[in-house]
Amino acid sequence: MSDKLRIAMVGAGGRAMQAIYPAVAVQPDVEIVGIADIDGARCNAAADKYGVRHRYFTKGVFEYQEMLSELKPDAVAVIGQPHLMYDIWMWALEHGFNLLIEKPMALSLHQARMLLDAARRNHVITQVALQRRYTPMFVHLRDECLKRGPMTHAVCRFYKSDASPMRGARDHMMDDTVHSIDTLRWVCGGEVVGVESVCRRIGVPDINYVSATLHFDNGSLGYLFNSWTTGKRIFEVEMHAPGIYALAEHEVGAKLYVAGDVNGVAFDARQEAGSDEYCVHTGVAAMAREFFDGIRTGKQPQTSFESSIETMKVAETILAQALLAGV
Repeated sequence: MSDKLRIAMVGAGGRAMQAIYPAVAVQPDVEIVGIADIDGARCNAAADKYGVRHRYFTKGVFEYQEMLSELKPDAVAVIGQPHLMYDIWMWALEHGFNLLIEKPMALSLHQARMLLDAARRNHVITQVALQRRYTPMFVHLRDECLKRGPMTHAVCRFYKSDASPMRGARDHMMDDTVHSIDTLRWVCGGEVVGVESVCRRIGVPDINYVSATLHFDNGSLGYLFNSWTTGKRIFEVEMHAPGIYALAEHEVGAKLYVAGDVNGVAFDARQEAGSDEYCVHTGVAAMAREFFDGIRTGKQPQTSFESSIETMKVAETILAQALLAGV
């Protein structure tokens, strides 16, 4: 392996350009060597921005197989809608490429299991972009809480103001609630052994309200509330350990309360990260760093397929309980 890791990118859409490309570009030991996208103008725009010579597209057809076969990179990031990218993920895994993908890991537990099987058989490093657990401010506050003892419970609220149906291949569970599940798994520090949930369809044909209590094998409890029918967008987490309480909004700031203090100590997400750059203070850059470090060391990242399938299991359990309840 050379001094610089060589990564190829498949997909140059909105989320990729907002977060993943910048998070890769800030790594000093990583080089983007090729880009493939179904849209030629989009592919060229991304390649021009990041100084990439090798560009792969022909009349709206992905040339990802040609790109990976010719360039033989150390890794590939395949960023896009899971129903469009699943076959690309599987091809990359079966050909031995370390793989970074956006969330969700899949659209079903069957797909997730097949991806994990391919990753295991081909001994590759994998990562799902569940970046909340990497947010510098969140990491700092969790560490402060754990200094006083194990996490007793945590709360995750993910709200959006959008009462329209979600008509794409993803549902709200796989689009957003997987973030909440993964965050609670990280904060509470164990694996889920029990789930109690309530789901609702509020003004739309699809489930757009999810609440759940997650029981962890270490005795911690996680409380999840996701709704798309509220008045504003927030991603907010409470962390509780003995004598300490942190209340944090992912992209904004936080307060830490200790031993009965009613005023709390304030934190700013950008100041804690030391950067105004979106990919840094939201945790995407730290997430990508762990992926690249894993390629060098052989250690799977925190949000590898091995771990993320546990998030998928919880998501499917909640959906199954909704079905059994007639929702």
